[in-house]
Amino acid sequence: MLSNDLTAGERETYRMVAAGDDLPPGRETDRLAALGLIEYRPYDGGYWAAQDPTVVARTLLAEALSKVVTAAEEARSANTFGTLAPHFDTSRMWGGGPSEFLGSRNEMNARIGDVTAAACESACTAQPGEPTTRDPQIAAAGVERMLATLQAGVRIRTLYNSLAASHAQTCGYVEQITDAGAEARTLGTPFPRMMIIDGKHLFVDNFLIPAAEADSGWHITDRGSVAWAQHVFNCFWDRGSRWVDLTQDVDGLTTTGRQRQILTELEAGYSQQQAGRRLGIAERTVAKELGTLRKALGVSSLYQVTMWWATSPDRDSTGAIGLAQRP
Repeated sequence: MLSNDLTAGERETYRMVAAGDDLPPGRETDRLAALGLIEYRPYDGGYWAAQDPTVVARTLLAEALSKVVTAAEEARSANTFGTLAPHFDTSRMWGGGPSEFLGSRNEMNARIGDVTAAACESACTAQPGEPTTRDPQIAAAGVERMLATLQAGVRIRTLYNSLAASHAQTCGYVEQITDAGAEARTLGTPFPRMMIIDGKHLFVDNFLIPAAEADSGWHITDRGSVAWAQHVFNCFWDRGSRWVDLTQDVDGLTTTGRQRQILTELEAGYSQQQAGRRLGIAERTVAKELGTLRKALGVSSLYQVTMWWATSPDRDSTGAIGLAQRP
């Protein structure tokens, strides 16, 4: 592309031509001629003649504007190709969204808050960590946000560490949101922490960036990755015990909620001591609950209790409820 900027030498050459001066050998004329500012006339011995610069300027401006119009039309046409995206998205076999690293707790919380506030269908949260007591004001604010989300018609499912059922503050929080329509379950076996909103947004911990903050993480919108995470969540959800079954006694069942927690841990292969630690209760409390259950069943050994539990209506009822509620 020919630049319209003139050098000092070219400007001097134009001045000399316009004044009718003889040009010494080597003067810069090529670009002036290409731009139409001077014209060589071969007759009368040959000489350079200056052209009206305002006419040249108008001609160049018209050409530039024509190119702008053409470029704008090309850009408009290119933009219409985006309307074909739905046809492409529905047929391809790979994802289409980015994964964004959020380097701090504040960034993660802010993004989760923004996405949750815009939720319109579902919110699935897996919280595998041991429950901790939070500032009452912060906890109350969390309840309010959750209630507002429920009121917007969003289905909420939360999977907790089984220790949560023995944590007073967490129990109070869960009771409030479940009374408003949320669903909660617990699971004693390990599961990954995640949050899935509307089946389109996935939040997970950071396992990639070294030396990042402990509560940093990723916001993932790739369709394939989010769908896979939703499947993983559903698998763990199906294995979980309903919150109400673990925290309340149910009519028609022999076991109490705490006893069912203990038996679930023992069935998973944990000792009484390990079950107590995982459930946040003393080992003597575990032994007392099992002793009470032995008396209720009329048996004398833990082995007999576990054999009864393997085919008991209590265990089958809890499992059937879990499977029936699979989305």
